[in-house]
Amino acid sequence: MRDLTDLQKALATGAAITVFSVLATFVPVYIWLQIDPVIDRPSIYAACILLPALISPACSFFILRERMRVERLARENHRLANTDELTGLPNRRAFFVAAGGLQAAAQEAGLVFVCAIADIDNFKRVNDDFGHETGDKVLTSVGGILRAATPKSGVIARLGGEEFAMAAAFADEAAAKDGCEALVSAVRRETSLAGEPPLGVTISLGYSLAGAGDTMSALLSRADHALYRAKHAGKNCALDAQQFSPLHGASVVRLARV
Repeated sequence: MRDLTDLQKALATGAAITVFSVLATFVPVYIWLQIDPVIDRPSIYAACILLPALISPACSFFILRERMRVERLARENHRLANTDELTGLPNRRAFFVAAGGLQAAAQEAGLVFVCAIADIDNFKRVNDDFGHETGDKVLTSVGGILRAATPKSGVIARLGGEEFAMAAAFADEAAAKDGCEALVSAVRRETSLAGEPPLGVTISLGYSLAGAGDTMSALLSRADHALYRAKHAGKNCALDAQQFSPLHGASVVRLARV
């Protein structure tokens, strides 16, 4: 599709330059002929048309090549500005833009909008015991798992360090709860590091359901507090921001540990 678009741009640019070149040459020569009519008109007219027509394709090529180079640089700069280099996921900037659009669409459609923050459990131990290269592989692996487990209409991003964020719309609160549990379960099920004993990689997750007038910052702040409580609840769990800390008697969505 992009190749077809580039070809259309090339043809349009070439045609425009050719027409402009012919007119730019033909008009002054025509005026000249009105002043000095002894010149061979047919030859001059032919030259006014043929010479620009022959030169214009080369000019078009160089102009179009430069234009495409600038567009490629713009696309690459946009990608670098909005993508986490290690995991290939959207970064914080891109997350806020995408999540804001999802929230507006969810409100218009009457769906439940949820924001979640997930953090890899014991990630310092991974770096200390296995090295930072392995730590980077874990980040990449977890990012891929979260991407696959996130609803197609949602967005998953790496906020920084070992922290990820998810935003999506669900049919109801139960579906939102199940969706957040699925993220935790997917990482626990699919990620582990060889060792004695093997180290299972898990995440803790806090999530917040959007209410009327909630901003993205407010949702993420509540999700972050829920994440903090999930860590203190024993990790490897998903906790709703509306729940109280388990230390104060509320229930937590717990997943079996391996």
